[in-house]
This record gives sequence, C-alpha cells and structure tokens, in this order.
Amino acid sequence: MQEHPYFKKDKVIILAHRGSTPPTENTLEAFQKAISAGVEYLETDVRLTLDGQAVLVHDEDLNRIAGVHSKVSALTLEELQRLDLPQVGKITSLQQALSTFPKARFNIDIKVPEAVLPTVEVIEQLKAHDRVLVSSFSNSTRKQALSFFSRPVATSASSSLVLKAKLLSWLGFNLDKTLQGVGALQLPTKMYGLNFKAKRFIHKVLATGTQLHYWTINDPDEMHRLIALGASGIVTDNVAMAKKVVNSLAKNGNN
Repeated sequence: MQEHPYFKKDKVIILAHRGSTPPTENTLEAFQKAISAGVEYLETDVRLTLDGQAVLVHDEDLNRIAGVHSKVSALTLEELQRLDLPQVGKITSLQQALSTFPKARFNIDIKVPEAVLPTVEVIEQLKAHDRVLVSSFSNSTRKQALSFFSRPVATSASSSLVLKAKLLSWLGFNLDKTLQGVGALQLPTKMYGLNFKAKRFIHKVLATGTQLHYWTINDPDEMHRLIALGASGIVTDNVAMAKKVVNSLAKNGNN
C-alpha cells in the first residue's frame, strides 16, 4: 500500500479518462468539462516533443486525433499546438494542464522512457507532488520516474506487477510485499483471458490497502457491479454518468 495525499479513502473516486471526451481528449477543454461536472481526478498520457517538452498525447502518432501522418516526437510543442484538432482545443503540455487546474489531481501515464525527466521536472517546478499519480505500463519507466522526485508521489502498478499480483492471489499468497509502495492497481476487468474482478483477487488487493481503479468503464450497470465488488475508482469517458452512479450508491449507503 501507499499512504499519500493523492488518494481519498472515504468514497469511490471517478477518473476522467483522457479528460473525458468529447471534446478532444487530453485538452484543456476536455479537462475543464470534467471538472465542471464535479470530477477532481483527470487521467492523462505523456509523451515527448522534438524540443523536449512533456506533452499530453496518448498515441505515438497524430493520425487519429489530428489527421496528420507524423509522430509526436517529430514535432516541437509549438508545431503541435498549431495543429487543428477535429472538435475544439489544442494539444496541451503537462505544464499547461497542471498550471491551469491547480486543484485537480492528475493520473499521469508516461508512455515513453524519454518523457520521464521532462515529466519529473514539471512536477518538481510546480511542486505538484501531492496531486499527481505517476505510472507507466513499463515497470522500469515507472521506477525510473519515481527515483528522480525530491518528494514522494503516488504511483500505480505497471502491467507486469498487476499480472504478478493476479498470479500470487490465485496461488493463495498475500500481496503485502508485492504491492508495497503501490497506491493503486489500475486495470481492465479482463485482460489476457484473466478476470480482474474476481472476488478473491479484489479481496486480497484491498487487504493490503492498495486501491483498485478499473478502466475504461462507461456502462452504468458495470459501474454498479464493480463498486459493489469493492472498486475504489472508476476510469470513464462518461463522468456525468459515473457521478450519478456514485452519488446514488452513496445516498443508499453503499459507498
């Protein structure tokens, strides 16, 4: 487990997936929409620009979000921000997002090792340690990032650590040592043929004090089921729906 100000213990948290879409994902407009809906947690992705800036883009290339046949890493931040996105908004840097929304909590997925130091530098500069969770699908990238901070930041498990926890729980082991220093597992309900909403697995993870955040959940019935099983957080594109579900369960004393 990981004791950190980022985590709330008193109720299920809602994380806006890439800021929640539409409008265009990972933009200031998307983040503002989620915050206006009453969501405090914003999930996002970091890559590196040609000029060494941490920028919030999920894909390696720009074809899907901008119709441009170029990698993010091949353009400067200025060039990226001149691109027309299909709905509203501009490609956003991590610096802009953290500065624009100083009270929001950001879940930051570092997509490439090259983005580690620029990401750390922005968080250090803005003293945002208490309101960010930093992780990566790559455990080596995640660990490298954590090693550079002057103060602890929240973190979630990489894919390999999630799979290790699943295996150990299936074999009957407790997970205290495995999940030491990990504040959350952020995972789908199923992956590689494995069921991550199995009651035994959920019980063993929660027993360590580590939270369980499920992605990407847009169906209200699925939200209900996961929260009933013990989910600590829901990552979703539909924050308004998720708010209704969480508030309804809280009103009925189930959250």
